[in-house]
Amino acid sequence: MLQDQINEDRIRDLNRLHREMKIYFPEYKDAFGKIDGAFCLEVLKVAPFPEDLVTLGVEVIRQIWHEAKLRGRGYVNATSIFENAKKSIGIQDGAESSKVAVKWLVHRMLESNEQLADIESCLHQMCMDIPYAENILAISGIGKNTLSGILAEMGDISRFDDVKEIQKLSGLGLVAINV
Repeated sequence: MLQDQINEDRIRDLNRLHREMKIYFPEYKDAFGKIDGAFCLEVLKVAPFPEDLVTLGVEVIRQIWHEAKLRGRGYVNATSIFENAKKSIGIQDGAESSKVAVKWLVHRMLESNEQLADIESCLHQMCMDIPYAENILAISGIGKNTLSGILAEMGDISRFDDVKEIQKLSGLGLVAINV
């Protein structure tokens, strides 16, 4: 339940971030692509709006990513981000207070990402302590996240006498396929 609550808060913060960016940097999707990606969040912590990005320049944007130890294909996007920032048509009025809001939202999202990773790791470890968890993971299409959800909802599966009881509780009409 805690994982769901943190995820809901993260989604709420992401929607607020989208709102701010649409007002002050409407081209942000073209520039950054995925706004909740690691590359984007690192830049938004320092320079959330077009005039900040233009002031930084392409090399400083790349330096931000380098200092954050981000590796990958994102470095080539620095030029695109810079070009989109230069020709942005975003509103200028009230940008100072929105910069504070964007930086705060980015900080909360990064914090939520860490919390979710910690919770997920803890859940996976707890699930693996359950004797029959490995048998459930052997089912095609069931991963550790699904397993933790199943165990959270059903509890101790060994309390059921028959597979049909589990089917009834889950509301699924499962059938075996002989290959």
